[in-house]
Formats: sequence, C-alpha cells, structure tokens
Amino acid sequence: MFGLVFRILWRIVVFIIALIVAYATFFMLLPILDHQFPTLLVLIMLYVWIAYVAIPGIVRVWRVAIKPQHIPVYATTSDGWASDPVNIALVCRSEKQLIRSMEAAGWTQADKVTLRSAIRMAIATICNTAYPTAPFSSLYLFDRRQDIGFQIQEGNPPTPRHRHHVRFWRLRQEEQESAHQSFWKKVFHNFVQGRREVWIGAATHDIAPFAFRMRNLQITHQIDSDTTRERDFLIATLEAVNKVRRIETVSSGHRLQFRGQTFGVHIITDGTLRVAQLGSPLGFKKKSRKTT
Repeated sequence: MFGLVFRILWRIVVFIIALIVAYATFFMLLPILDHQFPTLLVLIMLYVWIAYVAIPGIVRVWRVAIKPQHIPVYATTSDGWASDPVNIALVCRSEKQLIRSMEAAGWTQADKVTLRSAIRMAIATICNTAYPTAPFSSLYLFDRRQDIGFQIQEGNPPTPRHRHHVRFWRLRQEEQESAHQSFWKKVFHNFVQGRREVWIGAATHDIAPFAFRMRNLQITHQIDSDTTRERDFLIATLEAVNKVRRIETVSSGHRLQFRGQTFGVHIITDGTLRVAQLGSPLGFKKKSRKTT
C-alpha cells in the first residue's frame, strides 16, 4: 500500500516539474532567444534543449525513485527506456579471446565515445564516408554502459549509415549473485566450469542512418525489428571461421514484442538467449605445423 501511494505522489512531483520546465521553455527562454538570434538558429537551439536536456532530465528524475526491476531481457537508454534486446552471450577465457574471435569473424571494435569520435561519426554519417571503428551510443545493462562493441559496416564503400553491431557487457560475479542469481546459474551452469568469462550481448542491425527517438526526439539510427535474425548472423560469422566450440539455446522469458526507440519500429524477439562458447569446435582438429 505504501509503495503504491509513494509511486502516485512521485508521479505528481514529476508532473509538476515537467509543467515548470515547459513554462520556463516557452514563456521565458523562447522570448529571450527570439529577440537575439535568427529564427532558424532559435529552432535548432530549442530542439537541442528539449530533446537532449529537458526531456532526458525529467525522465532521470522519474527514474531516481522508480527503477525497472526485471531479469535483463533488454538493454535500456540512459533514461531507462527499453532499447536493444539481450539476445546473445559469449563464453570465453578472456577479453583478449573475445576480441580476437570477433576480429577473425570480420567484426571491428568500436571506438569509445568522445567528443572527437562523436564529431567524426556525425561527419561520416552525414557525408556517407568511411569510419570503420565508429562509436556506439551508450546503452545500459546491470546499471552500467556497455564494456565493448563490435560492428560490420555495409555499403559501397562501407560506412556507419548501415551496419551490423553488437554491444557486450561482462557479467561480473556480484551480478551473478544478484536477485536474479537462479536465472544466471541456470543459463551458464554448463559453461562456466573453470576460469571463464561471460559476455552478455545485444545484437542489432542499423538499416537507416537517421530516425527520431519517440520519447525525446533525439536523432539516432533505425534498426531492423527482427533482432533474432541479427543474433543468428553474428553466430554464423563466428562459426564460419571455426571460433565456436558449442552453442546452447536458453529460454530467457517469452516471445517479446515492444516498441523500439524510434517511430515505426516494433522489436520482435523469440524469447531465447543463444549462448556460445568460443574455441575450436568439438571434433575440429587443428592442423599441425610442419617443421623444417
């Protein structure tokens, strides 16, 4: 009962804050800007304020007290909204093995997001020029952003406008022993014998360079709704270079459908997590080296 009352009161508080921000934007900030700058520049400044500051700020206030509690079936934006489905896990000896296996399969590691890489990414997307290690926006799983990301760009020449990409989060010990401990033990009990790392991934396919997020109107890529197909594509690239020792499919929930980040995209998943152990395939014999 107390929790319900608290949620109602918190919603009222956030609603009041939203009204104050809206009033300040349109009746205080807008008149000031309109008297000092050209109309086009005012519209751009107003868009940046609303999409990248005001709306995300209001949502973050909302998430301070009301946080999503679920077994992670999807990564979220920094504001806590559902984004890319969690659909793959790679089990390996180390991060070095993960990187080498992905690179052997044709994937390129993404740069970290910095001001310089973000500007270069924007130029490459607008001008349709090459940037093979283009960065990804940050998504969150286990309350932290991805640890590493990989991509295969498409086009002629390949550019960040269209690309296969995957974000990975290393599963830490404290996360395995969280409230969802039984779930993680069920998923990985056959894989984590010995000293092995588990990397949880969200694989998606960018199919259009520009789209708008529904909840804050920020500019982003549009992804293919069928994320299961992208997950299977990633595994196929690893199998093609003999980097997968074995694969299991684990039910992580039920068949999931939800609105994606952008207008007109409804994410479809099959409700399973494909778990692949990296290494030489069972029954695969390495060629012996000849000595002279």
